[in-house]
Amino acid sequence: MDNIIDKYIDYIIKDKNLSQNTILSYKSDLKKYINYLNSSDTEYISVSENDIFSFLIYLQKSNTSVSTISRIISSIKSFHEFLFNTRISDNNPARKIKKPKVERPKMDILTQEEVELLLNAPNLKNIKGIRDKAILELFYATGIKVSELIELNIDDLNLNMDYINCVNNKNTRTIPMSNTSKKHTQKYLDDSRTKIIKDENEKALFLNSKGQRFTRQGLWKIIKKYTQDINLDKNVTPTMLRHSFAIHLLKKGANLSVVGKILGNNNLTSLQIYLNHIDKNIRKELKENHPRL
Repeated sequence: MDNIIDKYIDYIIKDKNLSQNTILSYKSDLKKYINYLNSSDTEYISVSENDIFSFLIYLQKSNTSVSTISRIISSIKSFHEFLFNTRISDNNPARKIKKPKVERPKMDILTQEEVELLLNAPNLKNIKGIRDKAILELFYATGIKVSELIELNIDDLNLNMDYINCVNNKNTRTIPMSNTSKKHTQKYLDDSRTKIIKDENEKALFLNSKGQRFTRQGLWKIIKKYTQDINLDKNVTPTMLRHSFAIHLLKKGANLSVVGKILGNNNLTSLQIYLNHIDKNIRKELKENHPRL
């Protein structure tokens, strides 16, 4: 069984072109699924549609969220499709399984005033503050994901031409930097990174206090720290900064397709949420401020 799973993981890495996070999620989902099948003495090659439904009911009873179940179904469907296509199994019991509809949560963003407070929170008189200022400015100036910022290397930065190269498994995006983010990134390189770095061969752009590449948790802690410092009563995350970047650009008149390219998001349904958010705000402002209402 382990050999089959290894072949499947190798398949999705090479042929499916999935992100590292998605691959890790599929591996975790598959482990839960196989453990469940083993507990009921069910062979993976003889799984029926009812067996899959039983597993999904088990997940529901375990209070697994709808979004997680939806992702697990994707993992199961992909796995059984692989078994069928490689003739390891003679049928695909997951073919007709449909994912539950996931209700999109309300999109929370920061106002431009709140963004200013957050970006100005770091103390520029110490090396960590200089680094954190550069991180926050780059987050908001480019709208990149936390995983993308972690993976940025020195070579992905072009301060002469004012852009970063954002590389992931699917593609490479060239994203312009704002003048402010460029200024503070340069200050970080000159006054902070040179004092934090321990190994001259380290390629990561942003370094933690050990001189190593940041983890997701490390960057989340930075944002949480400054959110608390300014007493901001919101659960600020890198994703919220990404959404705020997109909404603020659109409010200034940016083209939706251009914003989508910068974000690396070509899903029109996802981008429509940004427009819906703006529409709701416009209706609210009209209702509260129109002189004839």
